[in-house]
Amino acid sequence: MDAGPATALDEHRFALITVDDQSGYLWIASILCLIYTLLILVTRLHIKWNLYGADDVAATVATILQLGEVVPLFLAMKNGLGKSEHLLDAEQLSNVGRATFAAQIFLILALATAKGSVAALMLRLFTRDMKVTRMSWILCNAVLALTVAWGIGAIIALSVACSPSSFVRDVGEKCGDQVLRWRIITVVDIVIELLLIILPVLFVWPIQMKAYIKLQVIVAFGFRAPVIGFGAAHMHYVGYYANSDDASKAMIPALVYQQFELFWALLSATIPTLKAFMRSFNSGFGMEIDLDGYGSGYGSNGYYNGTYPLESLKNATAPNGVVTSTPETRARGQKSTGTGPQSAAGSVRGRGASVASERIGTETVNSDGSQEMIIRREVQWTVSHDDAKQ
Repeated sequence: MDAGPATALDEHRFALITVDDQSGYLWIASILCLIYTLLILVTRLHIKWNLYGADDVAATVATILQLGEVVPLFLAMKNGLGKSEHLLDAEQLSNVGRATFAAQIFLILALATAKGSVAALMLRLFTRDMKVTRMSWILCNAVLALTVAWGIGAIIALSVACSPSSFVRDVGEKCGDQVLRWRIITVVDIVIELLLIILPVLFVWPIQMKAYIKLQVIVAFGFRAPVIGFGAAHMHYVGYYANSDDASKAMIPALVYQQFELFWALLSATIPTLKAFMRSFNSGFGMEIDLDGYGSGYGSNGYYNGTYPLESLKNATAPNGVVTSTPETRARGQKSTGTGPQSAAGSVRGRGASVASERIGTETVNSDGSQEMIIRREVQWTVSHDDAKQ
C-alpha cells in the first residue's frame, strides 16, 4: 500500500509514513531491534550467571554501543531524517548529517564488537588444549585481529575527507565516494562473517563425535549467515541514496537494513551459548531429549556408562616382557569413545599383565562447572606388567 499525503489528523501521530516522509520505517526498525537485543542480552546474562567470559563482556559492550547508535538516529529523525529535503532548512540538514554520521560510527563499533564476541567464544570452546589446538588458537586470534583492524579501518574510511554536517546534504560533493567506501567496508565485513561460519566447521569436523552433535555446533555458528545478506542489502541501497537528489529520504532503506544487520549479529552471537537455556526447558513430553550428546544409560558403543572391555592380553606379551597390541584391540580402542560426563574406563588382566585406560569423550562435556559446549579430547593409558609365576 502506497503512503499517502499527510492530513491534519496526522499532525499529532508519533511517526508518519507518507510520500514526503519515510522516517516511520526507521522508527519501527530501530526501536524493535533495540528492544529485542536488550531481551537477548538479559537472557544471555541470566543463563550464564557466574560463568561470564570475554565473549559475554564483548556482547554486553556491543549492546551498549547499539544504544549509542540508536540515540543519534532518534535525534536525526527528530530533526527531519527521512523527510524530503525541500521540507527541511539548512540547519536541520546539518543536524541530520551530524547525527547520522555519529550513528554510523557507533554502528561500526557495535558490529566489530559483536564479531569479536563470536571470536572470543570460539577461543573458549575450541582452544582448551594448546598442545592439540594451537592452530585453532592462531586462527581464532587472527580473526579477532582482523575484526579489530576492520573496525578501525571502517571508521577511518567513513571519516576521511567527509564533513559530518554534510553527510546527508550534498553527498556527491562534500562527502563523496560513499559507494566505494561502503563497498570496501562491506567486502571485508562479509569475509569476516564467512570466517566465523567456516572455522567452527573446520574445528569440529575432524573430531570423533556423533554427527548430530557436529551438526548442532555447525548450525549454531552458521546461524549468523543472514548477517551477510543484510550487509549486502545495505550496500545496494547505499548506491541508491548516493545517486539521489533527496538523500535524506532515500537513505532510510539503507539505515533500516543496518538495524537488521546489527540485531542479527548480536542475536547470532548469543545462539551458541543457549544450550543450558534449552536444557532448562527439556520436559521431553514423555521422552528424553538428549541435548548433551550423552545419556546416563548405555553409550553409543553398546556398553553401560560408556565403558568398554579390552581384549585379553593372553597372546600379547612378548618374550622380553613388552606388552603388544593386536589389530583387533587397536581397532576397538580407536572405535570406542567415552560419551559420558565421567571418564570411560576399562581394564583386563591377562597372563601377568594389566592395562587400564581412561578416556574423556570428545563430545560436548561440562568443564570446571561450565554449562556451555566445550569440545575436548583427552586420552590416558597406564600399562603395567608383572612376571607370571608358574
